[in-house]
Amino acid sequence: MEKIKYWLQEHWAAIMAWYDGLEPLYQYGVLFLLIIAVILLFSFYSLRKVTR
Repeated sequence: MEKIKYWLQEHWAAIMAWYDGLEPLYQYGVLFLLIIAVILLFSFYSLRKVTR
């Protein structure tokens, strides 16, 4: 987790420049995919805890 936080802090400006350069439709697509990824990760983590 610390490596991910460090990587995001290091590359945040480049990520935001890329995101701001996208057309609005693609920005919504990226947000949608991020939300779906977070939901999937949370559900897999929850299922793993429940099935143990």
